[in-house]
Amino acid sequence: MKRIILVLVAASVSVFGWEPRNAPQPEERALLAAVITAEAGGEGQRGMEAVYEVIWQRAALAHSDYIKVITKPKQFSCLNGVKQADLIKRMSKHKHYEWVRWSLLFHPPLTVHTAHGDKVIRNRSDHYFAHGKVKPSWSNGKGRVIGNHTFEKHR
Repeated sequence: MKRIILVLVAASVSVFGWEPRNAPQPEERALLAAVITAEAGGEGQRGMEAVYEVIWQRAALAHSDYIKVITKPKQFSCLNGVKQADLIKRMSKHKHYEWVRWSLLFHPPLTVHTAHGDKVIRNRSDHYFAHGKVKPSWSNGKGRVIGNHTFEKHR
């Protein structure tokens, strides 16, 4: 039975045209957890899941790894002018850092915020912004609001 379910899941993934990346490797988790916590630590679990999904989506679209995605200049404000080690040190004290590093990042975000409940939407967000602070030119105004962030598919 497990084999049949696995085959059906794999077939549906191919039919819908996206292939999930692997979960982050151990050497990637500290910086990823720091970025996710810095960007959305005050937004609760769903906000942090949604930021992880954006990172996952960008890595999948670019056929890149997570670290290249998050360290690309001017993409994640928490790293603008900040050394990676300093961000990890600062965010490792955040109350959600350990949950992100040791729970959230052990799996690729297969459903995350677009699939809470019965409906699964495979149109993953690849951008987000703090809607109370900025309105980027690329925003189509149809994003999903989670906490203080709006998540949209830009590509």
